[in-house]
Amino acid sequence: MNKNFLTQLTILYVEDQDEIRNFTSNILSSFVKKLVICSDGQEGLDAFKNNPEIDLIITDINMPKMNGLEMVKNINQINPSIPTITTTAHTDSNFYKKSIELGITSYCLKPLDLYELMKNITKSLEHKFLNKELKKESTDLSKTDEIVEVLNNQDSFVAILHEGKEVFANESFLKSFKEFTINLEDSMIDKEQYSFSNDIPWYEFISNLDKQNVLVKLKIEDSEKIFKLNVSKIEKEKNYFLVSLYDITNLNEKSNLFEYKYNHDLITGLYNLNKFHKIFSLESKRVRRYRKSLSLIKLEIQNIDENIVSYEDLLINISELITKNVREHDINFKAEQSAFLILLPETDLDGALNVAYKLEELLNIMLEEKNFSKKSCFGIVELNNDDNEELIMKRVSLALNKSLDNQEERVSYF
Repeated sequence: MNKNFLTQLTILYVEDQDEIRNFTSNILSSFVKKLVICSDGQEGLDAFKNNPEIDLIITDINMPKMNGLEMVKNINQINPSIPTITTTAHTDSNFYKKSIELGITSYCLKPLDLYELMKNITKSLEHKFLNKELKKESTDLSKTDEIVEVLNNQDSFVAILHEGKEVFANESFLKSFKEFTINLEDSMIDKEQYSFSNDIPWYEFISNLDKQNVLVKLKIEDSEKIFKLNVSKIEKEKNYFLVSLYDITNLNEKSNLFEYKYNHDLITGLYNLNKFHKIFSLESKRVRRYRKSLSLIKLEIQNIDENIVSYEDLLINISELITKNVREHDINFKAEQSAFLILLPETDLDGALNVAYKLEELLNIMLEEKNFSKKSCFGIVELNNDDNEELIMKRVSLALNKSLDNQEERVSYF
């Protein structure tokens, strides 16, 4: 992309930290036509409403009054096609997941690399300005060399289709796609959002959508990659379409990685309490709907010292023993400190007690073999009609505490 197009841009820049905002805005303002500068999400939203000519948003995430993701969500209700770049120190799954859901074009991790930021600005607006350039009256699509030169200046995979066949493409597109075609039903991510029609070619269908950056999964050199797909009609009468594909595979991989970290205990590999909240909500609704039983076990090793050298190994051994000795549809979680949870669908209190006694015996054998004088303790509850998550967690903790305080009976129910 000819970087001269930057001089045509109006950018909204939202950042609450004074030092970062002042430094970055001084540089950005020297490249673009107009820079609208704000210090929080609410101010950014108001500025967007008052500046309809804004081409791009650059925003931080954690800000007072309204965070960056909330601001983008509100702006999307006004203009769902506005490209957005986030500048963030976030490395959690919620950020990446919501970024993809909100159609955020790209992100730059703090501390900011301004070269990377400028590159992302170019990529975010590439399709829009290339489309605009190709629609100029002076552009002659019969001049092959000129068109190919324009396309080769783009960072994304770009091509021009005529009647569904590529007539022009940049070098990166040609290297990656020996034969280019898209089956939307097979490749579109979140395809349930769209209503397909076999009477309309895929490129025309995408070009008619209000939404930009449709996510598709395509195979390149035997590996699947995730792309943001944009299609625009260049000439109404001659059916020329501009297609651009922006690779976001790394962003998607990061989303999966941090989603794993968000939902799993990194020592044992079991689900953590974040995941428990989601699964318990679904299971409790299901068993109530079908009038089934649901029980919960909480277990812990009595008075275990978390500072012992073998503490992490012990947690791993416990998790492996639990996993091997419960049913396939029982769900195991690592709770706080050295505690574990086992959710038992379609299991009443008696069934849960049987599981607990079995695990108690096996765990105590393992502890003896490791020369631990400690004992495993269990609390068990069955879901009641008036139970919510907070109440059942409170009851199972009370049952466990009863076992931890009892020298004789180490399996208690509430």
